[in-house]
Formats: sequence, C-alpha cells, structure tokens
Amino acid sequence: MRYELRNLCFALILVVIVSPAPTAGVTPRDAASDRHALIAIENDWLDARDAATLDHILASDFIHPIAQGFFLTKAGHIGWFSKHPPPANRKERIDQIQVRLYGNVGIVNGIVIASDEHGKEIDRTIFTDIFVYRDGRWQAVNAQENRVGARR
Repeated sequence: MRYELRNLCFALILVVIVSPAPTAGVTPRDAASDRHALIAIENDWLDARDAATLDHILASDFIHPIAQGFFLTKAGHIGWFSKHPPPANRKERIDQIQVRLYGNVGIVNGIVIASDEHGKEIDRTIFTDIFVYRDGRWQAVNAQENRVGARR
C-alpha cells in the first residue's frame, strides 16, 4: 500500500510539473480564432501610419527580402516605412486573402489593391507574410510582395 501511495504521489507531482499553468483571461486558440487574428493583423499592418504599430506586428527576427536585392530587418523595415509614408489620398484594401495554419505558424497570402481618392485602381501587389505564434501573440517573421502586372 505504501509503495502504491508513493507512486500515486509521484504521478500527481509529474502531472502538476508537466501541465501548463492556467492563463486567466486568455482566450483559447483554435483555427477560427487564429485565422481571424491573422486577418486583423494584416489589416492593421495595411492601415499602419506609425512605427509603434509596426513594432508590435513585426517579430524581433523579422526579415523582408526586397526587389533591390537585399534583406530589410525589423529596424530597416520600420525605418524605411517612417521615411516613406504612403500618400494621404492612397486607399488600400486586401483582396483574395488566404490563411493557412500549421500549428504555431501562419502563412497569409493576398493581393493589396491600391486606389486613388476617386477609387481608380493605381497598383496591385501580391504578398506572402509568415507569422509565428510566440509570447502569447502572432508576430510577423517574414514578408515578401511583388507587383502584379497588367492582366492580359
């Protein structure tokens, strides 16, 4: 009996050590909430007009390969954005957004359609953004986009 009680105590201690701590006020994650969160982040990123918003969205190890042949780090991306704000009359929206989830990794594809103040389309870019869920939130670790040429 004493041997069985000792094993039971050992098993309970092991369960307590291995089990994750309860997180008060944290909504449990599921595929639907993760998709919703990633789409919301994409829209926040698209609407960003300040460095603080980007600082929150981008992970510390964020990389952005650009067409000029080099890689922007988080600081480089935010620095470039701060020096080149979009024109006030430019309106942007995301089209054809697709979210794929692989555990703590999310891949978002879509097209950004830019238009002028009259609603005339002036630009399209197709993008892939990669997010990792860490420290209790989704963070962008990679972004890449390409201009979309005129349709034939």
